[in-house]
Amino acid sequence: MKTINRTVLFVTPKQPYVDWANSFDDGGPQFSADRDRGTAILIPDTYDEYNYENWVKKNWREIFEQELEAWMVDTDCWPEKLTYKMFKQWFTVLVADTVIDLGRKPIEIEEF
Repeated sequence: MKTINRTVLFVTPKQPYVDWANSFDDGGPQFSADRDRGTAILIPDTYDEYNYENWVKKNWREIFEQELEAWMVDTDCWPEKLTYKMFKQWFTVLVADTVIDLGRKPIEIEEF
């Protein structure tokens, strides 16, 4: 077992995101609020359970945009004005300050 020098944030959608995702009548799938879904984000381990919110306050827009794009790539369909307050209304952010790698193969990094 190995630990890595990162802190993990878990970003999960709240009802406003679910409502927005399901507002499109494009024949695509519906977002299911009862399905466990979230995004895990690795951040520098200088941020931990005591100060991770500082990182979130600096980077909320990127997270918000990634979550919107995961459902709808057309930015014209996104909410007009994204704010930190709105981000907090749309998502829950939880933290894990220890990351344990139980995989047997090396971690692969893929650039987007």
